[in-house]
Amino acid sequence: MLDYSKIYSESQIKTATPAKLVEMLYEGGVRFLKEARKALENKDYVTANEKLKKVQDIVMELNVSLDMEKGGVIAQNLRSLYNYMFQRLLDANIKKNVEIVDEILGYMETLLEVWREAMKKAGPSVTTQTSQQSGLDLSV
Repeated sequence: MLDYSKIYSESQIKTATPAKLVEMLYEGGVRFLKEARKALENKDYVTANEKLKKVQDIVMELNVSLDMEKGGVIAQNLRSLYNYMFQRLLDANIKKNVEIVDEILGYMETLLEVWREAMKKAGPSVTTQTSQQSGLDLSV
């Protein structure tokens, strides 16, 4: 049986602009962190591990996609934040710690909000160029 939601999700990723792809990564990070939090609360450590690993993949993708030459200080600061978030995600997974998940969720929600505002101000020039296919699985 065909999984239409996965096909739709893959199509969205393949046709997304770079700006939209970053937004989708942040959205996926928020969603998976909320799911990991719920799983930890329910002591479903297998699901929590899976969701936290997905967020680690997202943070790594965001980190490696930074353009350090053009991004200057902002890119350097984001790199530091992403590295910190990645380490804290490892800690959350090892310690099964909901408070750490909440900390990273706060960062991810803030980054999503700031990114959306930046893209509104940047206008259509940033949102028209299509991107290369991402190797990340943003589906459930």
